[in-house]
Amino acid sequence: MEPIIDKIVSHPLLSFVLALLCVLLLFAVLKGLIKIVIALLVVGLLYLGYVNFLQEDYPLPSLNEDTIEKLNDWIEPLKSLDLNISSFDSNKTETFPSILLGE
Repeated sequence: MEPIIDKIVSHPLLSFVLALLCVLLLFAVLKGLIKIVIALLVVGLLYLGYVNFLQEDYPLPSLNEDTIEKLNDWIEPLKSLDLNISSFDSNKTETFPSILLGE
């Protein structure tokens, strides 16, 4: 590893090109992050605008507590159910003999 670092440091043109590549890579990553942040801000502002201006005309649906209780009562027996479903082994992994597992 050290000879590679010595070669990079001893050639100024190579150092410049690698530094330029690092800057371009950093710029690309930051550009993508900025796009994500801008998109989240736009969605947040749209939601706040909806809540502020249209909430009176088009209210969000309210939740009925009786319906929620009925759903909770219906789901409760399913929560304790242990399905223990294993996924299909698509890569055909071989099983180890029990001698290797120490059983």
